[in-house]
Amino acid sequence: MKKILLLLLTLIFLPACDVQQSEPEIPNKPIEVPDKAFWVGGLDGGVFVLIEKNKNLEANEYLGEIYYVSGDIAYKGKMSIFPKDNAIIDYMNPRTYQAGMEIPCML
Repeated sequence: MKKILLLLLTLIFLPACDVQQSEPEIPNKPIEVPDKAFWVGGLDGGVFVLIEKNKNLEANEYLGEIYYVSGDIAYKGKMSIFPKDNAIIDYMNPRTYQAGMEIPCML
């Protein structure tokens, strides 16, 4: 009886599961977002990011700009890798900032 009940429950709930994996769509870049900015996001949304190195900053410091999909700026300022002696990141590569990657913390 338990096996029949388990089978029935599986047949009821299985169609509710979405097994399709979709690729996130990259939205059009608003004119307020710099051309060098790249998209960092997933299926639930994301932001446009621009990270630049400045010779006047420490080795673990970068200048960053983060833009919402609307083009409004979410953050503009200095970003630092912690801990300070961590490896230098490939800051121009969008994959560096994707979730699930093991990367240094940028604050």
